[in-house]
Amino acid sequence: MVDQARRKPATGNVVYQQGSAEALSLPNGCADLVFTSMVYHHLSNPTAVASECHRVLRKGGHVCIRNGTRESDFPHRHFFPALEALVDFRPPSRRDIEAVFTAGGFRPVVHQVVTQVTAPDWPSFIDKSALRADSFLARLSDDGFQQGMAALRTRGDMINQNDAVTEEIDWFVFLRHG
Repeated sequence: MVDQARRKPATGNVVYQQGSAEALSLPNGCADLVFTSMVYHHLSNPTAVASECHRVLRKGGHVCIRNGTRESDFPHRHFFPALEALVDFRPPSRRDIEAVFTAGGFRPVVHQVVTQVTAPDWPSFIDKSALRADSFLARLSDDGFQQGMAALRTRGDMINQNDAVTEEIDWFVFLRHG
């Protein structure tokens, strides 16, 4: 992802770095915004990440978190039964995210559930799913993945093939105070 970002023309003061969310290579109080997208469910220590966000943000800075939650609906959930064990274990709940950042010195400003288009139509969704690029699909056994793909193809016949495929994504905004 960093390589892809570096290929795009950057305007302004943009620097791309790789590193651990628990130990950012940034000085104290240097940032106005920390933005994470579809990362939170991969964090091994969200409390340390909230602390690190607090460290690098100036007072009045914001953390914006875009991530699915345990309560969110997403289309794969209905076709890949083997996902249920992963979904119950890995995605954070909305309450968990808010509790971690509140305890880390942040005040919740906004929480909103947004419906986003993941594919323009059902055939495109099947093609995209077959790439197995989604972090949950990647963790399934080959058998569990193939069973889910078969279900997408067969039970998908009951779905309007031309409708966009959507999923729910949670957006959180927290304000650093103190």
